[in-house]
Amino acid sequence: MTRLARARSLPALLLCCALLMGAAAAVLGAAATASAADRLGDLTLGRTTGSIMDNPLVPRVTTDTACPEGQGGAVRLNVLHPKDSTPIRVGNATTGPYDAGPIDTEMPENFRTLFDALTEWYPDGAHDGTYELRLDCVNVLDPNTPPAFFTTNIVVTGDTWTLAAAETTSVELTAAPENHPAQGSEVTVTVKVTPEAAAGEVTLTSERVGTEPVALGTKAVENGTAVFTTTALPKGVQNIRAQFTPTDPDAYAGSSNAVNGYTVDEPGTPPGGSPTPSDSEQPTGEPGVPADLDVVDADGNPLEANPNLEAGQKVTITARGYAKDATVKVTLAESDATFEDATADAAGIVQDYPFTVPAELADGDHVLTLAEDTEGGHSLAFAFTTGEVTEPTPEPSDSTGADGGAAAGTSGGDTGGDTGGDSGAAGGSGGGSGGGGSLASTGTGVASIALASLALCFVGAAFVVGARRGGLLTFATPSGTAGD
Repeated sequence: MTRLARARSLPALLLCCALLMGAAAAVLGAAATASAADRLGDLTLGRTTGSIMDNPLVPRVTTDTACPEGQGGAVRLNVLHPKDSTPIRVGNATTGPYDAGPIDTEMPENFRTLFDALTEWYPDGAHDGTYELRLDCVNVLDPNTPPAFFTTNIVVTGDTWTLAAAETTSVELTAAPENHPAQGSEVTVTVKVTPEAAAGEVTLTSERVGTEPVALGTKAVENGTAVFTTTALPKGVQNIRAQFTPTDPDAYAGSSNAVNGYTVDEPGTPPGGSPTPSDSEQPTGEPGVPADLDVVDADGNPLEANPNLEAGQKVTITARGYAKDATVKVTLAESDATFEDATADAAGIVQDYPFTVPAELADGDHVLTLAEDTEGGHSLAFAFTTGEVTEPTPEPSDSTGADGGAAAGTSGGDTGGDTGGDSGAAGGSGGGSGGGGSLASTGTGVASIALASLALCFVGAAFVVGARRGGLLTFATPSGTAGD
C-alpha cells in the first residue's frame, strides 16, 4: 500500500508544481504591466502666481501627455519638502480617466491649503523658499503602485507663491580639424554650455538631408564643457548638432546649436579637401544620383538612382559643390517647362529645392540639370524616368538541364532564406515598436514566459507518469533488441 501511495503521489506532486509555476507566471505577467514611479514631464499650472491661502491652490492643471495606462483613475497635487521630499497633498481630482490623453482638469476645493502644508513643516512661519509641486497619477485599484508624476517648481515669498522660471541656456560648439577632414579621421568637437552652473548632458548628432541622424554620443557637462572625439562622421555635407538637456529642467532650459555645412571628404583625401569634379570628370555610364546630390520624396524618403516618377510628383533636392551664394539654373531636357533659379548658401549648398514633375512630360528618360550660372560653373544632373518601365527579356542561355535545375534550386533556397530573414527582422521590428518600456518590464515578461513554459512541462510530465502508472501508456521495445 505504501508503494502504491508513493507512485500515485508523483503525478500529484508534478501537478502541484505546475500550478505553482503557473501562478508565479501570472503574477509576474501582471507585474510587467505595472508602472514604476517616473517623471512623465512638465506640469502646467492654471496661473503663475497666487496666495498660499488659496483653496484650491490653482484652478486648473494641464500636461502634454497622459498618465500611464491603469494609473489614470485620479490625480493628486502634492507639495514636496525641500529636504526630505515628504509630500503633502494640496489638490485632488477624481474626474478621470486621465490615461486616455493629455491632462486638462479643474482642481476642486480641497481640505488643505499650501499654507497648511508649510505650517506643518515650519510652525515658526519661516517657510520662504523653492518647492516642487507634483501631480501624481494614481492607480485607484492598487494604491501601493508607485505613482508616475508631472512636476514644476514654485517660489514662496511671505504669503505669495510664484512659478519658478527656468534660466535660459546657450550652446556653442567648434569642430577640429576644420572643414573637409577625410572620412574616418579623428574629429574633436568641443561644446560649451552657458551658464557654467547648468548641470546636464550634451548629445551630439550628425544630420544630413534625407537620412536618419547619426548618434555620436552623450557626455555629462563639466564646468560648462563637454568634449567629444569621434571617427564616425559620415561622408558628405552635414550639420553637427549639440543638444543640451538639463538635469533640472525647472532651473535651466534646454538648448541646442549646430556647426552647419561641415563637409567630410572621401577616405584618404588630403586635408582641406579637393575640388569637386566637373561634368567632364564625372564617371561615365547611366546617369543617376551623384554622391553630392540628395533627392527625397514628399514623405522624406531618399530616392535611388534613376527613379521612376509620376507626372505631378513632388521631390526635394539638395545639391552641393557650388560657389558661395551662387545662382543655380534649373532646366529639364526635352521639356518647355521653366523653373525658378536656386541659390546656394554660404557653404555652396542648394538646400531643399522643390521640383515637381511636369504633367505634360512624355514617358521616357529625363535629366534635370542644376548648373551654376557662370561659365564653367559647377553642374549636377538628376536622372529619372516617367511612364511604364519594361525590363528587357533575357536571352536564353545554356544553363538549362541539370546545371540549370541546380542553379534554380540554389537560387530558390537563397531567396527563401532571405525571405525568412526579412520576416524575422520584421518580427523584431514589431516587437520593438512598443517603446517606452523599461528593462525591468522586459525582464519580467521573459521570466513569466519561462515560468509558464516550465509549468506546461510539469503538466506534461504529470500526465505521462500518471498514464504509465495506470497502464494507459506503454512504450514499445524495438524488435531485435530485447535480448540486448
